[in-house]
Amino acid sequence: MSNPTIKRNTLFIQKKFQTRSILTVVGIIALAGFVSGVILYFILSSEFSSETQLAHSQIQNAWDLLGPAILFGNIFTVIAAAVVAAIAVLYQSHKIAGPMYRLQKICEEVAQGNFNPVTKLRKEDQLTSLAMAFENMVASLKLREDRKNQAMDDVNELFSQIEQNADQSLKNTVEELRKKLDRL
Repeated sequence: MSNPTIKRNTLFIQKKFQTRSILTVVGIIALAGFVSGVILYFILSSEFSSETQLAHSQIQNAWDLLGPAILFGNIFTVIAAAVVAAIAVLYQSHKIAGPMYRLQKICEEVAQGNFNPVTKLRKEDQLTSLAMAFENMVASLKLREDRKNQAMDDVNELFSQIEQNADQSLKNTVEELRKKLDRL
């Protein structure tokens, strides 16, 4: 089931899911940075305005120097945090999107009649327990399919024995039964 040597070359496997996750985290960071900037602006602006009226013009010069530093520092922090968060979300979502993609492909294989799909996931991937449960389900389906095929073989053998000793009417009935069973 698990294979630690499997490496994925494609980062965006489930593009919509991963993009939505990244945009959500980056949006939250941007909103937090904006709110932080607005709060800092109003706190410092009112503080510096009241101080300006009481003190000399050097405080206004300090605001002129400090205001842009706070603003650009906040913008830089938000951008850096957004980039780091986007990369972290991309790699974290990869542990979910990769197994989801693999399970989707396995479902397609099983739908085509392949009851022996390879369900290898990396140890650190999420959904490994789901993959194991899926593997058990496929094994159970394969067992049922094998039992059904064996029962069909047994029925066909019985039909052959009946046809050897039967009249034409019974042979026709047996042939009709075979056709109906073949549809299963």
